Amino acid sequence: MNDELKKAYETLGLPEDATREQVENRYFILLKRARSEKSRTDSGEDDEDTLDLKEINRAYNIVIGIESEKISTVEKQTKLGHFFYYYKVHVIIGIIVLLVAGFSIKEGIDKRREAANTPPANLTVSVFGNFYFADTNLLEQNMLKLVPEWQRIATSLVYNPPEVRSEQDMALQQKSVLMLITEKSDLYITDEKNFKTLAGQGAFVKLDDFVAKTGLRIPDNKIKNAQDNDEPSEFAYGIDITGNPVFHGVEMTGEREIVAIRATEEKWADASVLLKKLVQTTP
Repeated sequence: MNDELKKAYETLGLPEDATREQVENRYFILLKRARSEKSRTDSGEDDEDTLDLKEINRAYNIVIGIESEKISTVEKQTKLGHFFYYYKVHVIIGIIVLLVAGFSIKEGIDKRREAANTPPANLTVSVFGNFYFADTNLLEQNMLKLVPEWQRIATSLVYNPPEVRSEQDMALQQKSVLMLITEKSDLYITDEKNFKTLAGQGAFVKLDDFVAKTGLRIPDNKIKNAQDNDEPSEFAYGIDITGNPVFHGVEMTGEREIVAIRATEEKWADASVLLKKLVQTTP
């Protein structure tokens, strides 16, 4: 507290921690006394302790000015506190929305950059069936070693449980059906059960048609037949590549690995290149 303010409190005869109400009351008392003393002075009466009205007013203004400043500061702080109290949920949600939006924008930018820097896939391969732990990244690397001139083989995993024992299994089966409808890979590596099911539904290209177009040579003992649901006879739809080195470390869970073709004719040439290498390297 500065000297001027201390002197103002002394002039008013108040302690420095006096409240605003005490200051107001004291000021009006001193005003009455000052006016009374002035009246006596005007009547010719002497009073050595005459109050100086100007000093009282000045002291009052100094003290009240400080008090007003304190009240204004408290009111501002109180209003700010009320704002955060009543709107803290909205503020927090707003901050979260901004953060999520920021991260989403960043993620979108990162994905676009990644897509721009990712070379186009020479072929798409789907691992479909009872291969829950299959490492598709490792499988892609292994297949690229067979065709080193290629830059990328887009490899995905669709797990389809062999039996439905829970709601989760049911959801996974439904998801696998949806993936077949919405995403069409060029080649499918399946287990034997899913191979027969999908071939029977007409999902795959007949090997006879593919061989006639591409000239691919397949050993008879590697050809896998399946019956089409719409035709009584069996047809060749798959190639058994079980034990191929491309599956080393991929964790294919002991199932037989059968590769089948779903590519359109525009991709048959590329499919034939990879299939030829797979046939040649399968023991």
